[in-house]
Amino acid sequence: MDYYSYHIFYFPFKWEVKGKENEIFSEQVDLDNIPISSHSMWERVQIEDSQYSQQKDTKEQEELFAERQYYYDFVHPVLYDIKNVKNSIIHHYERREPKESVVEYHIKVKDKTYVLRLDALNVNLYSTGVGIMSFFLKNEKEEQKDENSIRDINQFGRRIMPPHCGEFSQGGRNMLADYIQIVGLHGDEYRYSDTYDYVKGVGTSLKRGFECVWQPAWFIKHLIEDLSSSLRVTPVIDDRMLVNCWYGNDDLATDIKTVDRDGKVPFVYSDLWYKHLFVDNGSDPTCQNEEMKKRLLKESTYSRWQKYGTLYGLSRYSMVLLTDTQWFAKNVLAMHMRTIYSRMFELVILQRASILRFSGEVTRVSALKGNDNKKLSERIASLYKEYIRFINQIYFRSVTAQDQGIEMYEMLLRQFDSDTQIKDLDDEISELHQYVSLMIDQRRNENGEMLNVLAAIFLPSTLLTGVFGMNPFREGQEVLSIGIQILLIAIITIVFFKILKNRRK
Repeated sequence: MDYYSYHIFYFPFKWEVKGKENEIFSEQVDLDNIPISSHSMWERVQIEDSQYSQQKDTKEQEELFAERQYYYDFVHPVLYDIKNVKNSIIHHYERREPKESVVEYHIKVKDKTYVLRLDALNVNLYSTGVGIMSFFLKNEKEEQKDENSIRDINQFGRRIMPPHCGEFSQGGRNMLADYIQIVGLHGDEYRYSDTYDYVKGVGTSLKRGFECVWQPAWFIKHLIEDLSSSLRVTPVIDDRMLVNCWYGNDDLATDIKTVDRDGKVPFVYSDLWYKHLFVDNGSDPTCQNEEMKKRLLKESTYSRWQKYGTLYGLSRYSMVLLTDTQWFAKNVLAMHMRTIYSRMFELVILQRASILRFSGEVTRVSALKGNDNKKLSERIASLYKEYIRFINQIYFRSVTAQDQGIEMYEMLLRQFDSDTQIKDLDDEISELHQYVSLMIDQRRNENGEMLNVLAAIFLPSTLLTGVFGMNPFREGQEVLSIGIQILLIAIITIVFFKILKNRRK
């Protein structure tokens, strides 16, 4: 069936296994410690090279081959759940229903309901204590192919919690959908929907209140519970999901090709492109300064294929492609956005989410109280170990040899400010490590000083005993002689103790 746009929403989150919050970090983020439900519609899907030689070629296998061919081999372990890999970085789960029947993603906005085909629903759990839930949505309906509908889908379909209390009332909402519902999943439909009904004050069992801060939509919560009821999930980057969107529009593609007398492309700096790139559905763009708007658009626009009517946009929460509706655009460019570039976007999201996860653990460890330096040092050593693994196996400076991939990946790193974030995190962990090292050295010095004091106090008595021994001064006066020696030892020891104490003061 034909489609007019393709949308992927990414929900990055922090996960914790209930009851393991106070364990060392390596135990907290061990993927094997997650008890997965054996009766849900989630299934772990892994890849194994040997299986492809035994099966017929399919479209999915061809696309997977293209992905793996695109990225360096050392990047594969973080992109794919590969079978028989020790200390796996990723566990990949897929929902069964979209493969077996029609599942739809409904977005109700005022007097209109947008309906998209749920092509796939995936969850990736990573060994840094974060995860990404991905909704792959196909827009097949002609009545929602106009540019305003595309922006509405991206804006309202991705928001999973109210940004402020002004969005509580459905009649007064501007940024939050009336409801989002996933139709066609097994189980009670109410579990996979959310009307975002909040009460002003303390919530009830049916409605959330002011105490429910930074909690995702019900349908996300229940989807995670289906996978594992032992997982506690918290949004880690934003109150909205991130967006990957391919959109074919011949009229806009023609505008993209248009060049003015000065050789510039007016569309690149237009309000329409700004709103599409930055997922802005208002009547006016949210940047009302021309110089700032031009700078943001210049930093976020990848225009390599502009003369072909194709424009990419990359921001810290969106990856968009605006092009025509010809065969190549639908069958090649759209596929690349759904596969190759989706992996790239996921990788950068993972890096950003992991940095925030590590930073949160640094804060938690820094707040620990008590004198158990050994336990504290163990937690910091575990955190530092996982951080080194993250730097070596997840945070890459380069992921592909393809020119466009190199350029787009570098743009994403700049948009997410990854280099600065990594440097700041490195400083945080190094300072924490230095602090604990200082505490351990201080305790070691105190213990050594105590031993030196004890040695100094008993040195005179040891010397006196060595010179005179414990022999009596006269025969028959053993008791008196030993008493005198003990008295002398005690007096000398007390005198030395007083001298040392006064010197230390």
